[in-house]
Amino acid sequence: MISTILAASLLTVPDYRIDPAKMRLANDRLRSHIHVGDLAGATTLVMLNGKVVAHDAFGWSDLESKKLMKRDTIFQVMSMTKPVTAAAVMVCVEKGLLGLDDPVEMYLPQFKDIQIKGEDGKLRAARTRPTVRHLLMHTSGIASDDPGGISDEEKARMSLSEYSKRLGSEPLRTEPGTVIRYSGVGFSTAAAIVEIVAKEGFDQFVEREIFKPLGMKETYFFLPTSLRPRLAQVYMKENGKLTPFKHDLYREGAKFANGAGGLYSTAMDMAKFMDSFRVGTDRAFLSPNSVKLMTSLNTGDLMSDGNSARGYGIGWSVIRSPFAQGTLRGIGSFGHTGAFGTEYWHDQSTGLTVVYLAQTFFISEDARKHYSTMVNASLKE
Repeated sequence: MISTILAASLLTVPDYRIDPAKMRLANDRLRSHIHVGDLAGATTLVMLNGKVVAHDAFGWSDLESKKLMKRDTIFQVMSMTKPVTAAAVMVCVEKGLLGLDDPVEMYLPQFKDIQIKGEDGKLRAARTRPTVRHLLMHTSGIASDDPGGISDEEKARMSLSEYSKRLGSEPLRTEPGTVIRYSGVGFSTAAAIVEIVAKEGFDQFVEREIFKPLGMKETYFFLPTSLRPRLAQVYMKENGKLTPFKHDLYREGAKFANGAGGLYSTAMDMAKFMDSFRVGTDRAFLSPNSVKLMTSLNTGDLMSDGNSARGYGIGWSVIRSPFAQGTLRGIGSFGHTGAFGTEYWHDQSTGLTVVYLAQTFFISEDARKHYSTMVNASLKE
């Protein structure tokens, strides 16, 4: 066991404390998921008011070679990238390079006069122009699929600039601002706009404006060859057995800085980014007003995925109801998941931050949800 629970007794912080005995129960439950083959391994990090109280690694990063999971194992964090892209947009907003309510067509003219394809297959003119804000709230109406049927392999070989020329070629699916429709393409569009207004590569902009100020030294869109031995394998299940997911693990030759889900990172680096949105943090690289806007519910009563559990701020998923989310997270807590079994989140009301990193595809998320629930249950006033 790799464990750094930092006290044998209760860990006291302003207002809340963590019971180490209950944290051990959370860790034991996670080990049980590994034991029965729900996942190969995981790395977790828990903070209270910006202080690390637990940082653990469980199981294996590669079952075939029996490589143990470590606290500095590198993961493909997938859609945990989206809040980073939203933060890059807000940096541009604060620099006066763009406005959240600017129409997308100001930067990508092909969006001018874009139409909507209704459920009946008929096209009609959009009444509202999609804006940068819509992109970051998943309310732009942009389809989830890449434009023109671009394959993942083809997209990887494109630069973001080349990819952006394909954007706007498909009709919208819904009227902007009326429906939450999760769209990775919308965040790729936002990244392309950042690249246009910043006049440099999106990955370079994010590195300079976010990663370096926060000390995120092991977060990349393009993983250096020297760090490949630390990258965890991704697993799916075939006939009930964990099997390596067949994909380009290292994205050989990729040029596409994917603002929708392209980052490689570690638990510690993701915790540093998450902590920059905590009230009272000394890590903030954005103004308090920007942080408040990003982490507040912006989508109102709009339904997300057919339930009322959450909506969106600017880039962040925000809990708006105790129903249907089931992890004991408080209303107003915010975070994001990733398609390969990753998640980070923070609750301003308790000061609790959790980073959970595994690498599973199309496998039950029970392990992640159980861990979140039990960490929340370990809090005591």
